[in-house]
Amino acid sequence: MEPTQPLSPSVSQTPPIEPPVYILPQNKLRALAPKFITFLVLGIIFYLGILLNLSLMELTNSTENLIQTISLILLLSIIILGIYLAIHRANQAYKFYRNHLLIHKKDLYYINIITITTKQDLWDKIFKTYSINLGNQFYLRHISNSTQITDYLQQFVNYAKREQSRPGF
Repeated sequence: MEPTQPLSPSVSQTPPIEPPVYILPQNKLRALAPKFITFLVLGIIFYLGILLNLSLMELTNSTENLIQTISLILLLSIIILGIYLAIHRANQAYKFYRNHLLIHKKDLYYINIITITTKQDLWDKIFKTYSINLGNQFYLRHISNSTQITDYLQQFVNYAKREQSRPGF
């Protein structure tokens, strides 16, 4: 048996990652349906514009078909990329920690929250969701109406501001 050797000072030990206090998922249908519809409508309009421009140009049939094919492939690639990014973003839940909130990989400390106002637009009414404006361009979007998180969030903000105002903080 070899004696155990102490860890070298160059090896850093990372502290354990703090688990979130609460994880708030987005309503995926609400997050994705409007995006899909928008991509589809804009894609159709864009392709019709290409077809109109091609019909006004004096091109041979083979050249026109080649341009139509290339533009359709390019358009479908852009739509597929947009849908992939929308799905990726919709799968990111909002994570509440003791002193901050993680929104799409950005930290927002509770003491920096200016306001907590709820908003519900037409899409939100259709899908029974709402959004919360936190100020500083931070929003919690696509929250199910069955999850009332504003009071919980306000408690976090009040606690963080009380802790900050305590002497010795």
